[in-house]
Amino acid sequence: MEQILTRFDEENPCWTADALALAGEDAAVLPALVSGGALEFSEGVYSLSNAGAAEFEKLAAEMFLGVKPGRAPADRKRRADCTKLRLLLDNAHIQRWGLKDYHAGAKLAVYPKLPRRDICSLADGRLVWKYPDAPLWNKIRAEFPTAATSGRRTDLVPPARLAAWLDANAPEAGSLDVDLLYLCRYDFMQYRDFAGHPNDPLGLVNADRFLFVFAGAEEENLETIGKFHLWLNGLRRLLIPGYVDRDTLEQDSVNWLVFVTRTEAEALKLTQDLGRYGSALVANANPCEVWALSFEALKNIKEKREVIWELLPDAAHNIQRTLI
Repeated sequence: MEQILTRFDEENPCWTADALALAGEDAAVLPALVSGGALEFSEGVYSLSNAGAAEFEKLAAEMFLGVKPGRAPADRKRRADCTKLRLLLDNAHIQRWGLKDYHAGAKLAVYPKLPRRDICSLADGRLVWKYPDAPLWNKIRAEFPTAATSGRRTDLVPPARLAAWLDANAPEAGSLDVDLLYLCRYDFMQYRDFAGHPNDPLGLVNADRFLFVFAGAEEENLETIGKFHLWLNGLRRLLIPGYVDRDTLEQDSVNWLVFVTRTEAEALKLTQDLGRYGSALVANANPCEVWALSFEALKNIKEKREVIWELLPDAAHNIQRTLI
């Protein structure tokens, strides 16, 4: 019974009973673990107690798992939803010949750090991006050019130069908060000779990047899209220039921002509401795409798709595609 505690690791500190059942666990044991002091239960969500964390460490060592116990964040429900989203995605596609690399609650650094009012605004129903007026945005563009595939190298922006420049010009980064970052490492064996990039701790090179964010109010969603632009700009100029849009075997790499809703009706409305802004959603960060996906659609997948590129076009709704 106690082995279920090892589900509560750093990536997945919060679970609901239905999510554990979806993962193949016997959720009937949860009340006993709560009464025994190993789990805490609040707002419909289970998490480790201090005693449960100690038991987790003991079990993980015995089972050679190499994972640490997770502790519940302030927003327990949101983190539990991250885990459920991962399970539904994972169960809905195989990704044969590839690796599924999930990161829950990812906080991606963006430059410059700006308040919402300096990222975007609406003028008579028209979306206006404000961040191109930021001095640091223009300084980055002036001092760090993008790199063509033919001229890319992993030492174009050495880590020492990057660190010194950020210390001097942007000591505090903004944050693009991603509920679930999915790095799809397609055909990973074909890339094993690539030694990696010194500015890429997450391993974004040679992966397709899907950023799942739970949808909020429209102004929040537009701010998220603006930060998505800033993140891509930072990758293309500061961190991994030349490696964002083409992998090391000259295949396209994709960057999709996927807003997640509870129901299909909400996803369709979101698609309509954001879709009215058209190409402005991606123009400053092209190539990239914006989509909407519902928990309802994922739950209704009856037959596993082979790959994520089959699943999302079937289950999700395109808000804005890459401009060609």
